[in-house]
Amino acid sequence: MLLWGLLLTAFAGGLVFLFFYSAAFVVTETQVAGVQGEVAESVEDLADIPRGRPLGRVSESKVRERVVAGDKRVADVTIDKTWPSTVTFEVTLREPALALVRGKKTWVADASGVVYDQVDKASNKLPRVAVKSKPEDLSQESVVGLVELWRLRPDPADLEGELAAPSLTSDGRVLLSIDQLTVEWGTPTEAEKKWQVVQALVGQESVDPQGGIPQTIDVSLPDTPVVTGLPPAAG
Repeated sequence: MLLWGLLLTAFAGGLVFLFFYSAAFVVTETQVAGVQGEVAESVEDLADIPRGRPLGRVSESKVRERVVAGDKRVADVTIDKTWPSTVTFEVTLREPALALVRGKKTWVADASGVVYDQVDKASNKLPRVAVKSKPEDLSQESVVGLVELWRLRPDPADLEGELAAPSLTSDGRVLLSIDQLTVEWGTPTEAEKKWQVVQALVGQESVDPQGGIPQTIDVSLPDTPVVTGLPPAAG
């Protein structure tokens, strides 16, 4: 029994040495799947796996942490080891959900609120928000709120007018317009409740986005909305 124990210990030690320390199974090639070009090069650089490192000692969690932290365009990356010598990075990119425009520059953000890339031109299918602050300085919560604001918007027929692209002031307040009706949204929060209030007020005869009198709805505190510009009461 003692002999068997020694043999098993030696065998296990040999396997550990073979896969984790010897030159038999070392990284000689890395590949990137899911992306090409500059992003693929960025992933390889950030992964920072030197040629000759034993394949068994490549830490998948540390590689993922370096890549995701280093390139905001990457939502996730998984590492596939192909013995004896290849590491493949399976990359998932972030999906744009919002375009943030400041001056003549445009950034894109995903649904989780991460502003991850500056682009020459965003897709016309993306909602656009004009911002006064640097998009990179916006909190994730604010960006998520802007995504939700647009995602939950009612049909134009229910708003009795055309909704223009929102704008975000330097102090974090959202302004909207429905034709000639101005909506002071307040901070980008409580989108569902605020839209319900806006719809209910637009449904009132005295509130008319198409009317000739400029009107304002303030739903920054949705439980106590304020309407200005109402026509004088008859009588």
